[in-house]
Amino acid sequence: MAPNQVVTIVGAGPAGIAAALTLAEYGVPAILIDEAEHIGGQYYKHFGVAPGSSRGRELDQLRQQGRERLTALERSPVEVRLGTTVWGFFEPNRLALVADDQVEVLEAPSVLIATGAIERVAAFPGWTLPGVMTAGAAQRVLSHDGVLPGRRFVLAGTGPLLLAIATQIVEAGGDVAAVVDCVGLTAPVRGLRHAQAVVGQPRRLRQWAEYRRALRRAGVPYFHDYTVVEARGEGELREVVIAGKDAEWNIRPETRQVLEADTLCVHFGFTASTELAQLAGCALAFARERGGWYVAHDDGMRASLPGFYVAGQVSGIGGADLAEATGALAGLTIAYDRGVISAEVYHRETRPLRRTIRQGRAFARMLNEVYTPPAAIARLVEPTTVLCRCEEVASSQVDQAVSAGVTTLNGLKRRTRCGMGFCQGRVCSQVLGSYLEHRYGVAPEEAGVFNARVPLKPVPLGALATIPDDET
Repeated sequence: MAPNQVVTIVGAGPAGIAAALTLAEYGVPAILIDEAEHIGGQYYKHFGVAPGSSRGRELDQLRQQGRERLTALERSPVEVRLGTTVWGFFEPNRLALVADDQVEVLEAPSVLIATGAIERVAAFPGWTLPGVMTAGAAQRVLSHDGVLPGRRFVLAGTGPLLLAIATQIVEAGGDVAAVVDCVGLTAPVRGLRHAQAVVGQPRRLRQWAEYRRALRRAGVPYFHDYTVVEARGEGELREVVIAGKDAEWNIRPETRQVLEADTLCVHFGFTASTELAQLAGCALAFARERGGWYVAHDDGMRASLPGFYVAGQVSGIGGADLAEATGALAGLTIAYDRGVISAEVYHRETRPLRRTIRQGRAFARMLNEVYTPPAAIARLVEPTTVLCRCEEVASSQVDQAVSAGVTTLNGLKRRTRCGMGFCQGRVCSQVLGSYLEHRYGVAPEEAGVFNARVPLKPVPLGALATIPDDET
C-alpha cells in the first residue's frame, strides 16, 4: 500500500471512527491514531477494571455502543494504532508520532483531524487546590476505573453535562452535596428563539428530564443562577463557597453558602482542540455559537490547507451525533476528492448527513449561546487568583503586562510565561481570554490564540533519541 494512498485520521472518538468506517466502506485505506489505549474518545467509555460490572445505566449503554464501534473497526481493513501520540507536524506532510518510547515519522499527505475538545474551566480563588477537577475528569475515573475520585461532591458550572455526571456519581454510590448551575432558570428564556432546534431533539430532552428526576429522588440540592465563588482548604479541598449571581456575574452576598466537600467538579462547556491543525497551518475561525475557536472548513469538511480535513468537536462544539455525521461527511468528501465515488453518489450519500448536521448545528448553537459563560465570569478573579496554574501566574501579573501595552495571548506568553507550562496554554487560554475581554474589553479575535509549538504533547528524551539520523 503506497503511503500517499492512506488517509491518516488523528482521533478515535465518534468523529474519527465514523470517518474511518466510511472510508473503509468505499475502499479507501486509512490509519486511525489515538493516544488512548482504547477507542471511543471521551464519549464511548471503556472500562478498564472489572469489565463485567455495572457503572450505571447510561455509562453501561455508552460502553455497549463503544463495543459495537470497536467490533465494526475490527472487521474493517482500517489500521488502528492506539497508545500513539501525535506530537508534531513537519513539512512536507509528515506527522511525528511516539508510542512505547519510540518515535516514528509518518508520511501523511491526507490527514483528517478529529482531535476533539477539552473542558472549559474558570478561575476563582482556590481553583488550583487538590480536589478541584473538571467534571469530565471525574467521569473518566468513574467510567474507566470504576471508582469515585472522592467522597462528597459539588458539581458547578454550566450545561447539561453537570446533570449527567451528577446522576452517574449518585448511581455509583457517591454523595453529591449540590449541583450549582450558573445559568439555571434563565436558560429556557434565553433559548426561546432556538425553540425549533430544541423541539427536534426529543431524546436529549428526555435525558435531561431523567437526570433531574434521578437527582430529585436522591435529594440532591440544585442551585439555579448560582456560581462557585471560592474553594477552601489547607493543602486539599474542604469547603466550597457558592453564591447567587445576576446576568453580569455580580455576586449577591446575602446568598453565600458554604458546602462541605472533598471534591469539586467544574464544567463550563468545551473548547476545540485545534493545536495540531494550527501547527500544520490550517486557518482558525471564532464564533461563540460554535463554542469559540474552531478549525475553519468548507461544507465538505475540508480545512484551508490542501489535503487536510476536519470532523467532530474541532470543527465546532456539538454533540456526539453531530460529530459522527461530520466524520461520515468528511470520509465521503475524501472518497469523492480521490475520484473513488462519483458526484452523483457523493451528493446522494451526503444529503441525509447534511440534514443531520444542520439540525445538530442548530441545537449546538442553542447550547453554546445559552450555556457558554460570558466574559463576565472573570469577575470571580481576585488580584491574587492564579490565571495560569502551570506557571503560577497571578492576575496581578497579567494586569502589569496589560498596563505595559500587551493585549494578546502570545504577548502575555512572552511577558509572563502564561501558556509555557505542561498544558501549553490549553487551560489558561480560556481563562485569559475571558479575563482580557471582561476587564480590558479585548475581543477574542484581537487576543488571538497561543501559537502551537512542537512538541504538542510531552515526549520522552529517550524516545527522541530513536529518531533516524535522516529525519533528525
